[in-house]
Amino acid sequence: MEGSSAPEQPRFEPGFLRPPGLEMARGLLYFALVFMVFMFAQMSFLVWRVYAMSPELAKQGFSLDLLDTQPFQDRWVKLASNGDVLSLVSLLSGGSSLALLLVLASRWKHKRMASFLALRLPSPKAFLTWLGFFILLFAALEAIWMLFPEMDSEFMKNVLATAHNWPLLILGLGVMPALFEEFLLRGLLYGSLRHLLDKHVSVAIVAGVFTLVHQQYDWYILLLYVLPLGVFLGYARANTGSIWTGVFLHMLNNLLSMVLPQ
Repeated sequence: MEGSSAPEQPRFEPGFLRPPGLEMARGLLYFALVFMVFMFAQMSFLVWRVYAMSPELAKQGFSLDLLDTQPFQDRWVKLASNGDVLSLVSLLSGGSSLALLLVLASRWKHKRMASFLALRLPSPKAFLTWLGFFILLFAALEAIWMLFPEMDSEFMKNVLATAHNWPLLILGLGVMPALFEEFLLRGLLYGSLRHLLDKHVSVAIVAGVFTLVHQQYDWYILLLYVLPLGVFLGYARANTGSIWTGVFLHMLNNLLSMVLPQ
C-alpha cells in the first residue's frame, strides 16, 4: 500500500539520468496523445456507425462535406445516445486507445511499467475494505438521487432504452470505460503526476480531469456524483497500490447504474 503522500522518488536506471520534472512532462505528453487518439477514434467510429445505419446517406457516397449536411446532423444527434451504437463505439475506441497506452508505457518505463501503472493485485484485506467503502458511498449517492429526482440523467435513460444487445452494452459501457479510464487517468496520469506531486494533489487533479471528461452529464450530476466518485477511486488506487481496485469498483459502479432504476 502507498502509505506516503510525498512525491515518489525517481528510480534511476544505470546510465540514464531522468529528472522527475522531465518524467512528469513526458507522462503528461503521453496522456494528451492517448486522449486525443481516443477522441479521434470515438468520433471516427461514431461517424462510421451513423453512415452505416443511414441508408439514405449511404446512397450519396461518403465525403467530408456530408458531415455538414442537415440529414447527417439529425442522424448524429439521434444515434449519439443510442445504446447499441455507443456500446460498439466505446468498445472499439477504448480498446484501441488502451492498447496504445500500454505500448507507450512499456516503451517508456520498460521493466518498471508494472510498478508505474500499479498492475499488482491488491491484498484481499485492502480490496474488501475499499469494497465496503464503495458500498457506503454508492448507497449515499443513491440516497441523494432519490431525494432529488431532477438529478435523473436523460442521457442514460435514452442509452438504456435504445440498447437491445445487453452483452455488448455490458462490455462497451460497463467494462471498457472502467478499464480505459482507470488506466488513462489513475494509471498514466496519476503515475506521471506522482513524479513531482504528492498523493493528495495528484488524486485531486485526476478527479478534476475525470469530472471534465464526463461532459455528457449535467453540471449537478458532475458535482454531486462524478467528482466524489473520482476522488474515491483515486484514493482506492493510491492506498491499495493497485489499479485493479479502481477498475473493479468503477466497473461495479457502471453495471449497477445500468440495472438500478434511473
